[in-house]
Amino acid sequence: MILSALQSLFSLHLLPAVLLGVSLGFVAGIVPGIGGRIGLLLALPLALLFDPVGGAVFLIALHAVVHTSGSITPIAYGLPTSASEAATALDGFQLQRQGKGAEALGASLSASSVGGVLGALVFMAAAPVVRPIVGSLGAPEFLVLSLLGLALVSSLSDRQPSAGLAVAALGVLASTVGIDALTAQARFTFGRLELWDGLDTIAVVGGLFVIPEMLALAGGKDDKRLPATIAELPRMLSGMAEAFRHKMIMLRSTVIGIIVGIMPGAGSSIAVWIAYADASARNKGDVPFGEGAIAGVVAPEAANNAKEGGALIPTIFLGIPGSSSMAILLGGFAMLGLDVGPTMLTTQLPTAMTFAWTVILANLLTIPLFLLVVPHLVRFTGLRPKAIAAFALVAVVTAALGTATDVFDPLQFAAGGVLGVALYLAGLPRAPFLLGFVMGPMVENSLSKTMQVFGPEAILRPGVLILGAALLVVLWRLRRPQEGVATATKRSREVAFIVLGAMALLGLCAIADAGHFTASSKIAPIASALILIGASLFTVLRIRREPPAPAPSMSLPMGLAFALLVAAAPLLGLMPASMGFLLLARKTFAERWTWMPAVLIAVGLFQVLMVEGLIGTPLRFGVFGTGLFR
Repeated sequence: MILSALQSLFSLHLLPAVLLGVSLGFVAGIVPGIGGRIGLLLALPLALLFDPVGGAVFLIALHAVVHTSGSITPIAYGLPTSASEAATALDGFQLQRQGKGAEALGASLSASSVGGVLGALVFMAAAPVVRPIVGSLGAPEFLVLSLLGLALVSSLSDRQPSAGLAVAALGVLASTVGIDALTAQARFTFGRLELWDGLDTIAVVGGLFVIPEMLALAGGKDDKRLPATIAELPRMLSGMAEAFRHKMIMLRSTVIGIIVGIMPGAGSSIAVWIAYADASARNKGDVPFGEGAIAGVVAPEAANNAKEGGALIPTIFLGIPGSSSMAILLGGFAMLGLDVGPTMLTTQLPTAMTFAWTVILANLLTIPLFLLVVPHLVRFTGLRPKAIAAFALVAVVTAALGTATDVFDPLQFAAGGVLGVALYLAGLPRAPFLLGFVMGPMVENSLSKTMQVFGPEAILRPGVLILGAALLVVLWRLRRPQEGVATATKRSREVAFIVLGAMALLGLCAIADAGHFTASSKIAPIASALILIGASLFTVLRIRREPPAPAPSMSLPMGLAFALLVAAAPLLGLMPASMGFLLLARKTFAERWTWMPAVLIAVGLFQVLMVEGLIGTPLRFGVFGTGLFR
């Protein structure tokens, strides 16, 4: 079966998915501000080009190589492209300043490849171990396991853990919009047929993450051009060999990455810093960590990629994403109509093995791509970090609204953007919303089965008692903020009061509207609304006594221009609205007006390819058509 899965990966309908995923993932890792999470969001529409398995392979291949290429800018330019790449920059950029940047890049490639391949092999080997465990679990255990995953993510949220619980509950509440699959009850649709299928994942999640990240990038103070560097191929190969002189550090970091990846809520940043600290404590080399030690590059890069193999175990086999990136991946699977969970251990085990081979093949394909591209890539002066913001905003609007057919799609996108900006300015976590939104149907389905089949006796099952005890421990941690973590300045604290108050009010409105639902249809909305209200009010009481922290900033001019883009797209069409937005935001990426025609032509071709060529949406006319033209 394993060999058959590998053979199927080289078929004509899966190999192009792997190649496209590797190419786009390589680019997403290089570009500051994109990375794995936003790269996945922007690529979701492209997954529709393939069948369900092909689309999943494309997304997995993309995410598998993001961290490998993500080491380029931290080493060559000292600019981490994401939080998980920050540890690589400590020693990598010091090596670059010492004239050893090529060796550091080669070492990062070896460590990333080894970590990624071993992580995938562990995922493959986990199937026979996980199968009997999952086979013994019923709906009650899956219910508590789902709640434990949400609680873990909330407890590990920055600043206020209780705020993470409130945002997760809001995500679960949002997932109940539409027709209840078990009772056919319309919930929170307000009589609109457009909401019967629920909220659009790309529109809501794209607005929630991409918009605030890009507006923050555009509003950042540091906008210096990055220094050029040189990476010669022989020296990169020497660095690849040098990494294997630290094989024990590489293996330990790989194990750390896999273990942390399996834990729901523990992101790659945690794995990276644990691996870096472990390697630093065991360092016996002449060069201290932080001053240009090759082992300081090997450890975080091995853990970074190995974590993805570990994270696939709960995501694929249990349907429980362990991070926001895995939640986006799970949302992409749902969009493709691909069911993950226990069936991946039985009837769909060959598909799961195909996913494991995808990670391995993607990491191997990245090696020649890295060696071929990087020596030429790093010769050029880097982009200003702000320059990418305008283009990423146009890309996410194209992805979210390219298939829109009515006014509700732009409204969902705008609502997701408003929520994301509000949470960002309030200093509240956004990842728990995504996990709640993706896991909401699983929580509700398990809850309904537990009540109908097992009843109150479900609480006495051994698995429920064990998992329930772990859940109580995690919930106990939510009662207080993390020690030593600052919360907000006076301004963002006031914003937090407003946002949390609005969330509590939304919960009250949801309870009132759920009053006319059928008995079984109202349980999940009311339960999530009650948790939302309680956690929001509890957080309001807690943050009044917390120490200050730097206030987040965003670009107000870019925000206003983007608001005009979202408002104009349904009226004018994507292309005219995007051209107007780029003209308004020109100063962030173009120094001369002579560059603008080439920029506008390139963006126009991209939108034609995306909307008319790839997504297959025909030209539409009418007030609320959001094709290329009105």
